[in-house]
Amino acid sequence: VLICSCSKLELKDYDQTFKEKGQPPVIVDYYAPDRIRPGTTWKIYLRAEDKDGDMVDVATMLYQEGFGYYATDFTRLEGKGRKRFAGYVLLKTPSDADLTSDKFTMEIMVRDNQGKRSDTVQLPLAFGYVNPAEIPTEWQDAAQHRLGVLVTRIQSVERMTEGSGSG
Repeated sequence: VLICSCSKLELKDYDQTFKEKGQPPVIVDYYAPDRIRPGTTWKIYLRAEDKDGDMVDVATMLYQEGFGYYATDFTRLEGKGRKRFAGYVLLKTPSDADLTSDKFTMEIMVRDNQGKRSDTVQLPLAFGYVNPAEIPTEWQDAAQHRLGVLVTRIQSVERMTEGSGSG
């Protein structure tokens, strides 16, 4: 059986096709202290860019050992920050000494208007009685641009399990 087609043979410029379909955002660099004092605000510094200039938001997912994932937080990007940005998101933490026995991982990605996502970066977080970290020199510019406040309300596994025992 021979099947013929009347369609026209078309040579495509695949670089142009890829560009037209869009490219995902890229998290170029990131920084956050890996240990903070309970009650301290944790700042996560990010640099990201998108060749299409259509970044929409920063998605953050906090994982806590012994508990699992908290709800995903979305920080909307506005104006000029849709093509390239350097800034930070912050997470307020409770003054709970029991946090010193918990370990967390923050997963972060940037999404664009077409639903494309950057690679996910993972940042560890532990609590201890440490002095506040100095902002590294290369992040001073990002320290001037707050992207948003995360609404995730963390608590220690100890606090979560209080009162859940049988008796």
